[in-house]
Amino acid sequence: MSHLIINIEIELKDYLEKMITIRQAKTRPNHKYSCFEQLVLEQGQIMPAKKLPKTLKRGLAKYCYSNCQQLAFEDSNLTYVEGYAIHTDVGFPLAHAWLLDADGCAIDPTWDTPGCYFGIPLSMVWVQSFLEERDRPDNLSILDGNYLEGFSLLIDGLPSGALAQVMRGI
Repeated sequence: MSHLIINIEIELKDYLEKMITIRQAKTRPNHKYSCFEQLVLEQGQIMPAKKLPKTLKRGLAKYCYSNCQQLAFEDSNLTYVEGYAIHTDVGFPLAHAWLLDADGCAIDPTWDTPGCYFGIPLSMVWVQSFLEERDRPDNLSILDGNYLEGFSLLIDGLPSGALAQVMRGI
């Protein structure tokens, strides 16, 4: 693993920890997590990336949640992930969605070049149920759109069955 990738991984984790520190002052007593960064840091993981396979179609720019949800619903070998990523052209962490392939590698149908990824792989059964209960025509982020559910994921955390069981082939 190159020093650049290791430095970006450190930068990504540092960002999450800084956001937690900033937001902990505003934590409500009935919340398990002060912010989504804390949820991702505690439940997520760094994911090695590789280029989007030629068999998958690149989606629209700035529509990462929709691009990834659609592909994951179509292909049971893909796992939907939400978290934070750093694109090489941007240089700072962004809330983002991507996919894990069967080998446990991040593949990104939205960005033209792979970045550095830290996120939570989610069970598609749970994602489908969650989105059906949300009952909206758009494909919002599970995490950032959780205001629609009264921040239930910050209050209670992820329910049983929400985390995907993924194999790491690396």
